[in-house]
Order: sequence, then C-alpha cells, then structure tokens
Amino acid sequence: MLSEHPDTVAVHAGRLEIPANTASSPPLFQASSYEFADLADVEAIYQGERRGAIYGRYGGPNTAQFERAIAELEGAEAAVGAAAGVAAINAALATNLRAGDTVLAGRELYGGTYSLLENDYRTRGVDVAYVDQQDLRAVAAALQQARPKVLYLEALTNPLMRVPDLAALAQLGHEAGAVVVVDATFATPILLRPLDLGVDLVAHSVGKYIGGHGDVGAGVLAGRAGLVGRARALLVRTGAMLPHFEAWLALRGLRTLALRMARHSSNAVAVASFLASSPHVRRVHHPSRPSHPEHELAKRLYSRGTGGIVAFDLTDARAVDPFLHGLERIAIVHSLGEVATTISYPAVGSHRSLPQEQRLSLGVSDATLRISVGIEDPEDIRRDLAGALAGLDAERSA
Repeated sequence: MLSEHPDTVAVHAGRLEIPANTASSPPLFQASSYEFADLADVEAIYQGERRGAIYGRYGGPNTAQFERAIAELEGAEAAVGAAAGVAAINAALATNLRAGDTVLAGRELYGGTYSLLENDYRTRGVDVAYVDQQDLRAVAAALQQARPKVLYLEALTNPLMRVPDLAALAQLGHEAGAVVVVDATFATPILLRPLDLGVDLVAHSVGKYIGGHGDVGAGVLAGRAGLVGRARALLVRTGAMLPHFEAWLALRGLRTLALRMARHSSNAVAVASFLASSPHVRRVHHPSRPSHPEHELAKRLYSRGTGGIVAFDLTDARAVDPFLHGLERIAIVHSLGEVATTISYPAVGSHRSLPQEQRLSLGVSDATLRISVGIEDPEDIRRDLAGALAGLDAERSA
C-alpha cells in the first residue's frame, strides 16, 4: 500500500463494499459521475454493450430502475424519466413536431400544458389547434382538416374529470397519421393503461399520485421504444433527465400506488356523494355520479375507480373564500395526489394562465373548487367539509 499524505488519504480513504446479497429496498446511488476501468470499458458502456452509468445528466441506476418499473406497469416497450411532468410532455411534443406542423389538443387542458403550447410551440412556428376530445365527430373533422403530427389528450381532465374514449380517439388519430400522446396523471397505470387502447405515448406528472407524498418533482414518458428513445436523447441534451434522488423517491411511492389508488378512489366516491347532498353545492363533477356525462364510459374504462379528484361548484362564487376559511384539516395546495386531502381553486391555480372567457367556456367557473381526496378516514374528510359548509349557513344568517 502506498504511503500517502493525510490530505490524499482523506480524499481516497474507505471503500464501498456492495453486499453480495441484495438489499430489500432499492439503494440510492447519489453520484454525479462514475469511474471507468479503461478506454475499452468507456466504449462498451457508451455503446450499451455493458451495463454501466456515465454521468448524472444521462441518468443513473435509480433512474433506470424507475423507468423499468413504469414500463412494466404501463405495458410499454420503454420509459424515460424526466425532471418534471411538463418536461416529459415537452419531450413527447418536441420530438414529434417541427415548425409548420400542427398539434391538435383537447380543449380541457392542464394550464401548464396550455401555457407550453401557446408560449413556446405557437411562437416557434407550430400551429396549435384545440378540439373537444369528448366529441368524436368534432375530433374526426379537426383531424381531417388540420392533419396534425400529434394528437394530444388527457385520460381524465382537470378539474372536471371528463372521460374521453381513448380507444376511438387513438384509432382516429392514427388514421390521420398522428402520434397520439396522453397525459394519464390522474389515472396512473393502476387505473388505466392507455397504451393498451392504442395510444403511442403516455405521460405522467410523477409528483402527483405515483410519488404520492408531496416530496418529489418528476415526470415520466412511456411507449414505443423508438419514440421514447428520441425523447430520452432530447432530455439528456437539455439537462431535463430525472435525477437520482427523485427517482429513488418516486420508486418508493410506486410500491404503494395500488393500495393508495384504491383508497383515493373509494374516498372520492364518498366525498362526491356527500357534496351532492349539500344545498350549497350546485353541481359535483365526478364520474361516479349518474349526472356525469361519461358515467357509463367511466364504468367501462375505469373498473378500479377514477382516483381522488372531485370538482364541485358552489351555488355562489362569493362563498368560495368563506368556505376555504372554514376548513380545518384540508389545506389549500396547488397540486394533487398526496396522501392528505387538499383543495385548490382552479381560477387562480391550475387554470390561472387561461383567459377567463376560455376558462368559463370549459365549465370552470368562479365557483368551481377541486378537491384532491386523500387516504384518511372518509368520515373525517366529510366532517371537515360539513363544517365549512355549515359555516356558510352561519355567515348567511349573520
């Protein structure tokens, strides 16, 4: 052994010994770079002939493990992790669109996706068109007129929980020569696998249900290997790959996803039923309600439930602020899918970037609220909502 100065020993001292037996939980590889044995080793790893890691921007063992898990769950040839849900969406769009091309998207888009299309793609020469994704005739006509390169849809819309016929839409998109991309964040691969219905690429905001604990920002894209490979190359070039620690957290959340989605879904049905009985609520937007326009379609597509999102309209928009103040346990959070029940006001949150006229035309009014129903005891959730609603009676009589 070389006799070295303490300064040198401090840098190189110690040796990581990886146990011969496997850890019961995935270990975290929090390293930004990796060593190579020699130049032959460099070439073998870069060419994919030998399994190895290169540099943090390319991903690492935890990222690869999470990607394989999502691909297995989605029934996909491949998956790639991204630094955020919108990064995964952007990778799907950017690798299939050029200046002069058209993207046809559902009208009821998540505000962040709408902002991306309007502020980035439209200004870069991509024509952006919108259509009611529930209206198959309108979609077919728009596809024939626009001949888009991408048909972009959402499996469950935000916040009104509209349910598109993805199988029919995928067929229409392919007949028009479009790549069909679906944001399935609200559904997760536990409740629906869009690829089984003919979709080409499925995206998730991992920080929602898949992560599940409000502590990770990440995205993932799954689908055919060729399409995912192009998306991966873009994410690597732009520094938007999923980091190691976030991948580790996401995989931790994934392991309880099925249990959580069952509880989110059953609790949401209970909350929707309770809200529908209140005189302060004009309408409840949830596929479990017979009044929902896609109630029957949802029963066919979502046999395991539709997750934890429930939107509702108060009878008076002026009651929104007092109602929110009356909640004790349920917090205002501009995200969703956490184990705790949270609430948001779309007009100033998810739909803030949409012009008011457009937001109102989608049915998202100034009286619309969105609950992300958690996994608590359902009676406690109802009790908190009941207290806030009762407070509206007290305020009215004051």
